[in-house]
Amino acid sequence: MRAGRASLLHATGFLTTTAAALAVFASHPAAAQQKSDSARVHRRVVRAQERFESVRRQNLPFQLGGRDPHRCDARIGRFCQWNSEDDTVEAKDPRSIRRARTALLATLDSAAAKSPRDGWITGQRLRYLLESGNDTAAVRVANECQASEWWCAALQGLALHETASGAGSDSAFTRALRAMPASERCRWTDMSPILDADQRKRFGRVGCGRNEEVAERLWWMADPFWSLAGNDRRTEHYARHTMARILEPARNTFNLRWANDMREMIVRYGWARYWTRDRGSSMDPYNGPISGHEATPNYHFIPVSLRLDSVPVVAFDLDTNASAERYAPVMAERVFKLDPQVAVFRRGDSALVVVAYDVSHSADLDSSRVGAALVIARDENSSPYIGFTEGTRSAVSVIVDSRPAIMSLEVIATEKRRAAWKRTGLMLSLHEQGAVTMSDVLLFEPVESEAGDLGAAMKTAIGGTEVARRKLGLYWEAYGLVRTDSALPVSLTLTRVPAGALRRLGESIGLASRSSPLKISWHETAALGSVTARSVVLDLSLIPKGKYVLRIEAGDSGGQRAATTRNIELR
Repeated sequence: MRAGRASLLHATGFLTTTAAALAVFASHPAAAQQKSDSARVHRRVVRAQERFESVRRQNLPFQLGGRDPHRCDARIGRFCQWNSEDDTVEAKDPRSIRRARTALLATLDSAAAKSPRDGWITGQRLRYLLESGNDTAAVRVANECQASEWWCAALQGLALHETASGAGSDSAFTRALRAMPASERCRWTDMSPILDADQRKRFGRVGCGRNEEVAERLWWMADPFWSLAGNDRRTEHYARHTMARILEPARNTFNLRWANDMREMIVRYGWARYWTRDRGSSMDPYNGPISGHEATPNYHFIPVSLRLDSVPVVAFDLDTNASAERYAPVMAERVFKLDPQVAVFRRGDSALVVVAYDVSHSADLDSSRVGAALVIARDENSSPYIGFTEGTRSAVSVIVDSRPAIMSLEVIATEKRRAAWKRTGLMLSLHEQGAVTMSDVLLFEPVESEAGDLGAAMKTAIGGTEVARRKLGLYWEAYGLVRTDSALPVSLTLTRVPAGALRRLGESIGLASRSSPLKISWHETAALGSVTARSVVLDLSLIPKGKYVLRIEAGDSGGQRAATTRNIELR
């Protein structure tokens, strides 16, 4: 499991009095609405919250094996943050902490009944309800909020986001952004903290009225699931800012004075979902550093490279550790990278995009309820094309206009909250009218013989370009061939990709045998219509393992020729 963890490097500015929390609260959204008769209630509940955090610190579970503070994935102010595969502490509080939190929630509920317009109390109720896993009650508290308009909308957005209500959360945060003070809105819409150094150098400041087109493109790209309503990654960003506002005027588990490093930690990596303590010295075993653990597993959905012009070039590295931000999707606890088979076919002035996937080998995605969506869009402002299918192994297709676009394949096992994912650019430009062209090759498993049409090939399409050394079906289409009385020449070659340096050296001096390409030639008659469909079945059982380039070439009587290639790997 990949986990996010923030550990204290050095302690400064300890909070020691209730007045410290109240001083920060003076600038909180509901401060102007507080009445003198509710001030006493507020001070009493602030002290109760401080006592709970003291109890939490005294009863934190131990986690041995702290990380080297000089090897942080990110060093932010007083904190060391890292992501690792071995941070597998059970995310369960001891009974003493759970009992104390239940008592605190009762105190907060009582105080809320006496001071319903106190935004601090409402925020703390929401925080500790979410912490205890009572999402339904958290949504109810947010809906009953009577503090300032924007703060109540933000709390609703946070609660709905945590319950995977993407569209509702999006709507709530839109209302909050519209109503909040301009300075607060600028802070929330600033993307700069979650961009890496190269992106900040390239784009400058992103958000808060600057480079808004870049911000919109990045948020669109960072949304994990285009097929689901709302932008889950963007609402997570606003949810983190909301939680930072909740935590700012309250005692924290680190027992540190609030500062910008805490806010930055939350905005970039999320807030801590549970806490542990490393063992201290033999004289005082409870003085070890405290670690806050964010939601896990988490991933880096901000693209690592992106072109903003008409050419769709985008790349992701979901698992990079030293990233400027990380995110645990609400809809899927685990996300696996996919390498599906993609093939494009002409349909008049449009393109038919076929994507085949196979997750049947994954125990995480072996579920009776697996759905897949193929989403293709030019940009964040255009309407997407969406195709759906079901099953752990299937092919899905959509017809789109023939312009460059971005493709997103999203395979989701809803019961297990698992997903497999691929997002990449597609070049879909049409060739000149009348020119001889060919489609991509679609690999399929032959049931009996060749596939008669594309629909038949899709039924057993292989979910990738790694194929077994046995019979393999190939389906392709040619366009613009002229019907003549004579048959047209067609050739198929399978050439091994050059191996490593040692292999090439061995071949050059005769110590290793050279791989001869497989080549087949034949003649066939072009179809009467504008599309000539063809399929063949190859027996690859005697072909050595390795990487190959498959090339099919065809021509007409006028001397025009066209070719299509496909990289495959035999295993």
